[in-house]
Amino acid sequence: MSFDHPFGQFHQRKLVATTSTILLLAGMAAVGQFASNIYTPSLPSVAHDLGVSPGASQATLAVFLCAFAIMQLVIGPLSDRYGRKPILMIGLTVFLLGTFLCNTAVDYSNLLIGRIVQGSGAAAGIVVSRATTRDSFEGVELARVLAAVTIAFALVPGLTPLIGGVVEQMLGWRAAFSITGALGLALVVIVSRALPETLATRRHVAPRSEVAEYAAILRDPVFWPNALAVACAFASMSAFFSGAPAVLIGTLGISPIEFGLYSPIAVSGFVIGGIITRKVAATAEPRSMSLLGMSIMLAGAVLLFAPPAFGMLNKFLINGAMVVHVTGLGIMLPASIAAALQRFPQKAGVAAAMQGFLQMSGGALGAASAAGLASILADLSFPTVMLCATILSWLTAVRLIPNVRQMSAASRYDSAT
Repeated sequence: MSFDHPFGQFHQRKLVATTSTILLLAGMAAVGQFASNIYTPSLPSVAHDLGVSPGASQATLAVFLCAFAIMQLVIGPLSDRYGRKPILMIGLTVFLLGTFLCNTAVDYSNLLIGRIVQGSGAAAGIVVSRATTRDSFEGVELARVLAAVTIAFALVPGLTPLIGGVVEQMLGWRAAFSITGALGLALVVIVSRALPETLATRRHVAPRSEVAEYAAILRDPVFWPNALAVACAFASMSAFFSGAPAVLIGTLGISPIEFGLYSPIAVSGFVIGGIITRKVAATAEPRSMSLLGMSIMLAGAVLLFAPPAFGMLNKFLINGAMVVHVTGLGIMLPASIAAALQRFPQKAGVAAAMQGFLQMSGGALGAASAAGLASILADLSFPTVMLCATILSWLTAVRLIPNVRQMSAASRYDSAT
């Protein structure tokens, strides 16, 4: 199928669930995560070099996530109207511009501006990745592909702090942005050659109608509790990435390289959780999967909070607790995202944008909360935020996420409307 649009003619084609497809979708979704996490081992150095407090350096992560969240609401409708691929290409160009601004920032204000621009462009990657996945797959296959993307996606926050730690210790914090720019440019080349257009029908929606559509999506009885649970879970993880460098590098005195080694250990739990999801996705109820994942996350958050609360700050205890916490995340994240996006086959871009907005807003709030509490609770700041966010996520799943029968009824209602 083909049609005309402002960027020229493009041909719609569904993707096939191959390894190369999953890697491409994961790369698109993970570009923002890479830009965010390669930078975390450098937060203490940024504070020192630019003459700001540790909380102020952590705020550069929060503003990135905030821009990332807000721009998804803009990018989603644009991708539904003009196509997935052209909007992604524009977003990646903006991302490269922001990365350049960060790399050349001469003071803290310029760095903040660069991070805002960078986060705004990175938002296109995750929105278009999820919308493209929703365009191409249905039902169990959708859940399995999302789970596979989650496994690949998990490798990014697991490996990038290690890369960032090595780069920080050898070349300084600006080099992390050079590497980010190089990989962003490589993604532009790959997308331009390998990504087909998956949008079947353009949607012409006025801005006022777009607001109404977002409101309708938020009222959906299946979408909003799943999206809220994901947002709270992401707040927990962002609190860790924001606050852990100050504790592990600043307080415990480990090197940036050693800090980078810890993330692959924790993210091994994410991979385990994703593998479990892929194996049971065909038979397990999404709500049950979400509850299982969040219960494991809660156990990990308690294990992370309890030792420093009793004066036992230890890097091995932190690592062990994070493995447990992230294992639960690997189970709940694909289940909740698939349940939310499954509801809107004709509005995949808008639904993916709203889900991503809530997720990244949760991340921004988690990072900002950890930064704000750093001067008050010190080493207990990020474990406190993680515990509170995980409890809220778990309560959302227990009380608000519908069961299979309720979801089926809601699906019939949505189809009728």
